[in-house]
Parts: sequence; C-alpha cells; structure tokens
Amino acid sequence: MNKDVSEFQEYIKTVGWTLFVAIIVVFIMVIDLKINAGNKKLPLERSGITEYKDARMGLDRLYYLEKENPKDYIINLKIAFLHEILKENDKAQENYEKALIKSNSAPFALYKAAVFYAKQHDTQRAINLAIMFPATKDKRTYEMKARFFAELANTFLTEKDYPNAIKTYKVSYKYARNTDDTLENKIAKEYSNAYSEYADDFISKNDPIHGLQMLKNALEVYPDPYSKYKLGLMYQNVDDVKAQKYIEEVYSEKPEIVNIELYYKLLNKLVNDFNQNGEFSKANFYRLKLDNFKRKLVSNNIYKNDLEVLNLNINKQRRFIFTKEKYNITFDLKNNSKYSVENLFVKIVIKPRGENNTEAEKKVIYRDNPLLPGKTLKGISIPIEYGSNLLGQYGEMQILAKKNVLSNWTIIDYLTVSFTK
Repeated sequence: MNKDVSEFQEYIKTVGWTLFVAIIVVFIMVIDLKINAGNKKLPLERSGITEYKDARMGLDRLYYLEKENPKDYIINLKIAFLHEILKENDKAQENYEKALIKSNSAPFALYKAAVFYAKQHDTQRAINLAIMFPATKDKRTYEMKARFFAELANTFLTEKDYPNAIKTYKVSYKYARNTDDTLENKIAKEYSNAYSEYADDFISKNDPIHGLQMLKNALEVYPDPYSKYKLGLMYQNVDDVKAQKYIEEVYSEKPEIVNIELYYKLLNKLVNDFNQNGEFSKANFYRLKLDNFKRKLVSNNIYKNDLEVLNLNINKQRRFIFTKEKYNITFDLKNNSKYSVENLFVKIVIKPRGENNTEAEKKVIYRDNPLLPGKTLKGISIPIEYGSNLLGQYGEMQILAKKNVLSNWTIIDYLTVSFTK
C-alpha cells in the first residue's frame, strides 16, 4: 500500500507541475497582450494555441519516456491525463488500458481508469473496475472509493437516473465518512443535492408527496438551506406551522434566499387563523414572531422613499502641493418612513465621465441619537478625495445607505452633477 501512496503522490506532483506550467504560460501571455495592446496582427486565440502546444510538448516528452521506461505504468497515466485535457478520449482510454496491463491492475491505476470511464458514461466498465478495488481498510483506499463512486453517481445524475444516483452517492458517502471532514462534507452536499433534484423531478410530475419525502431525505444527509426552504414552501397551505418553522430557520441562516413578502404573509395568516379558531395563545405566539420579524426588517433594510436627500452640495476644499483633490459633500437627510432610524451608514460614489470612480463612506446616525419619523438630519458632511481636478466636469453621483454593517447597500439618490468651487 505504501507503493500505491507514493505512486499517487508522484502522479499528483506531475499534475501540479502541468497546471503550474499552464498558469505561467497564461501569465506570460497576459503580459504580452498588455505590451502589444493595439497590435492588430496579434492572434485572438493565442492563449488556446499556446496551451495546446504546451500540452503537445508534454506528450512528446512523455511518449519518449515511455520508450525509455516501457514498464512504468505511471507514465501512461500521465499521458492519459494530458489526452483528457486535450479531449482526445480515444488516446486517453488507450493509455489507461496500457497502465492497467503494465501495473497488473494496481489500485491507483484501477481508480484513475474507473473515474475516466465514469466520466465517459461507460458505467458498466467503470463498475467492473471498481469491483477490483482492494478491500483494505485504510484512508487512501477509502478516499479513492469515495471519489470514484461520487463521480459515478454524478454521471447517473446528469442522465436523470435519480434512483441509481442516490444509491451510488450513499456508497460514496459511506467511504467518505472514513476519510476527513473536507471530503465527507463535499460528498454529503452532493448526496443531499441528488435528493433535492429528485424532489424537483417528482414535483414537476405533480407528485408532491414523494417530492416532500425526497426533501426530508436531503435534510437528513446535509442541512442545506435551499432544500429546507423548498420544504417550507411545499408545506404552505398544507401545514402552515411546519412551513413557518422551516422558513424561519432559513431566514436565520441565509436570509437572502427568503421571499420577505411571502414570509410576512405567512406569519400574518397564522395569527389570523389561530384567532379565528379561538386559539389566542398560539395567535399571540405568532404575533410576537411577526413583530420581531418587522423589527428585523426595519433595522436591517431600507425601502423605496424611506430616506430623502435634500440640499445637496459639492464643495472643493483647499489643496496643498502633492496632495489629492479634496471635496466635501454636504446634504440633509429626511426620514419619510414610519419608523425611527437607529443606525445608518452612507456611502458616496462619484463617477466622473472619462475618469476613474471614487467613493467614501461614513456612519451618520447612531443608536443613542436616532432619526425619528418625519424628521430631518441636517448638515451631514462627507469628505472625499480624488486624484485629479474635477472642476468644470460633469459626472454621476450615487448616494447609498445601509442600516447595519452586514446589510447590502441601497441607492437612495442618483443624479448627474457638475463639480464647482
């Protein structure tokens, strides 16, 4: 087995060097393109041609080494790898078969050939090779088996053969659990995704019962928020309590995938339904959730027309030798919403025509001094520097705001401006 490990390491080293050479070639070509910008004779597809020639040179060298070392099957695996890169699958297959014969079906050769056949959708040949994998219980063998069966499962998935994809991912996951957390999590996500895709297939065929079961299975394998959200959506109008539970979990984990309006309506519906049924304690429970949800929305989001920019001015500041041009952006900000703004960050983005963009940001509202509904915060001042003189130029200015460090920026004003003293 030590021999197999060293062979695997040597193979990985060769692959690494091949990719390193390709990166260097691309880097040189990028520099060359920059130097020769504007040269009309520069071939547009030079990158592809250079990489192709580089792979060809590598193959010529490997074929020479094969003649010098006719029993070294690792050389054939390297040759097969380069032919795969060049999409010459017939020659890749030929060299994988040579490697199998020369090595007397060594584990690593079996693994590489089996993965190749799985990618080619030749599942029977891939499985026949996988049967020959050693039965040893070591991490290296488990890793090869996990990766092979994941590749085979993915082939079934692309063919929309969901039952076989799921069965094969199950085998892959069994082996992956004996390797390391990185590989185990990777296979678990793929396994869960196969169930999720199977659920989509059932739903498209108007079979929500089986679709629901597939999503539950997906979550047992891996707690993917997208599968959880799908499950919440499916429970709507069937079991709103379960729907709310799943969507609430997703909103706490990955809020950007939740339809805010839909979730708001769901909470409102639960409050009304329990009130109508006389279950007032449950109605109050969901009313509290609704109120908390409203507070989160208000504290984290800015909606259209919530904030209004007034009395905007751009003033140039005095400049000293060897310093950048400095401008001062001043304006007032009115709160048109029904709620107090307790935290607010503002960002100015200036886009002069034909010049580079520049930006500056500042926190303008703090929790201990909120901007109340209908009130105006006057005299906001944001300094901004620019590398050249903008006087007399026209450009665009965006004023963006957000209520919390993790929130996304929202444009609250967008205008064409002239830069004056």
